[in-house]
Amino acid sequence: MVSTEPSRSRINEAINRLTDEFRDRCSAETIHELVAASFESYRGSRIVDFVPLLVYRSARDRLGALAKGREHVSPGTLK
Repeated sequence: MVSTEPSRSRINEAINRLTDEFRDRCSAETIHELVAASFESYRGSRIVDFVPLLVYRSARDRLGALAKGREHVSPGTLK
């Protein structure tokens, strides 16, 4: 998903944090899809130091919006 090892590690950390936070409301697959979509939106950025943080925040906001009012968000909800 991410080309550099430190970024990959930080993205995986974000996935783990989001999975812990949203495990009762969203599937792991949905979380991975959202993180991948968020990461893709920053592909080609010239300044990459903050990309993992921005990906985490973006995915967290979207997961919160998806999960609001729903008991469980299924994979494929993003399509």
